[in-house]
Amino acid sequence: MPKRSKEDTEITIQTIMDAVIEQILTLGYDKMSYTTLSNQTGISRTGISHHFPKKQDFAHALDGRIYHLFVDKLDLTGDLQAFSTSWSAALEDEKFRAILRLLFHHISSAETSHEFAHRGIERLFTLCEQRYGKQSIAELECLLGRSLIRLAR
Repeated sequence: MPKRSKEDTEITIQTIMDAVIEQILTLGYDKMSYTTLSNQTGISRTGISHHFPKKQDFAHALDGRIYHLFVDKLDLTGDLQAFSTSWSAALEDEKFRAILRLLFHHISSAETSHEFAHRGIERLFTLCEQRYGKQSIAELECLLGRSLIRLAR
């Protein structure tokens, strides 16, 4: 069998990653599987696992894309109150909650805790501190706590 071109490989990876994002946001990380991804993309489970041997490898590959999807739901142009209000409003959005579940899952699970989630949370704290000052840290902690409560319902 001839070797695939680098371009074909990149297209395959992008196809997989697009499906991963869609499934994380609609099904949730826990319900996404190699089988559901294969069904959606037409790429064999073996083909998917060739590029992503462990399920948590998807989160590493998605890091930047997930972060941008998340912060796009937030008001970063106003003051701290506008940010906080936009967070509360975003909690009504299922996709926003799906991203929070993904972050919390990777933070709280000893088996899968890795840099993806820690980096995402650290970015949020850094973003808030740079835009709104040190007082924003306590507000972000409250927002994360409220988010956990909201997800537990």
